[in-house]
Amino acid sequence: MLALPFVGGGTAAHAGEFHADIFAIDLSGRQTNLTQSASLNAAPAAANDGRIAFLSDRDGTIDIYVMNGDGRNVRRLTTGAPLEGGAEDLELSHLAWSPQNDRVAFDDAYGPVEPNCLQHCDGWAVSVVGSDGSGLRQIATNARAPAWSPDGRSLAFQSDVGVVDYDDSASVTIARLDGSGSTRVNALNGGGARPGPIWSAQGNELAFQAEPRSESPMSVNVMRADGTARRRLATGHDPSWSPDGRRLAFVYEHRLVTIGRDGRARKRISPQGTQVVTAVWSPKGWTIAYLDGTALETVRADGTHARVLARKPNDVLIWGPPVWTRDGKRILLAV
Repeated sequence: MLALPFVGGGTAAHAGEFHADIFAIDLSGRQTNLTQSASLNAAPAAANDGRIAFLSDRDGTIDIYVMNGDGRNVRRLTTGAPLEGGAEDLELSHLAWSPQNDRVAFDDAYGPVEPNCLQHCDGWAVSVVGSDGSGLRQIATNARAPAWSPDGRSLAFQSDVGVVDYDDSASVTIARLDGSGSTRVNALNGGGARPGPIWSAQGNELAFQAEPRSESPMSVNVMRADGTARRRLATGHDPSWSPDGRRLAFVYEHRLVTIGRDGRARKRISPQGTQVVTAVWSPKGWTIAYLDGTALETVRADGTHARVLARKPNDVLIWGPPVWTRDGKRILLAV
């Protein structure tokens, strides 16, 4: 178990005032700095073929880049600042690879939209760009957190997102990219932009977090891919599907919990005293990675063999949740 190296910190609110790198951490705790750049690098997303997309301001504006899994062969996909907001919003941004590895979906800021706004002041849109930088097009405005269906034909995302406060009322939209139609599900007040809707590996269901009323606690919900049969599973947030689609992991009162897709067989799997912030199920299904505020940790899906992979010094920030590579061998972190 290693301590994460000091790579930045502080509370600066604009790109250019941060230094952040993307690290790959294997299951033995060994760390590799993939970006090694005196700039801001964040929001990693892993493709099936091993490539990694990420956001960086290394060329003066925050754009999308792609690199090999070892950090080599860095290519810039966009020009023109797809994220025009400050670094405060970069932590909340999403990149998602299509299952065919030929496109990247992302949410981009086009604000600010209110002169006197102090924080999270940008309007947001969901867009798609080819993995070679071609075919950039906008899918929806006032939208966040895109996720590809397993067949690559549809995107699910949060829609009707407030342009000033990213926790404003929102819904989930499932849009077919051929333009043949979309489905919208309402009543997600306070759902936030992360983690957004998440497809099961089978593509027949989506999980999402919601807060139906402002006084209500956040809850984990599941619905069919056509927007029907919505059901509330449990109080909690940050749901993540098991690869077989039978269970979900989520966070409840800083505990890591799993539950069946039918709402049964609920089980706490994080050790006593752990303060879990966010968690993601491994693509292989055996392990769940989570952040507890002070460390990156893993635990087997049955609740055994919890271990610390890397501890976080007090002056280091971790931007966003852990991201598994598709082979389940490494975890990506922007720190």
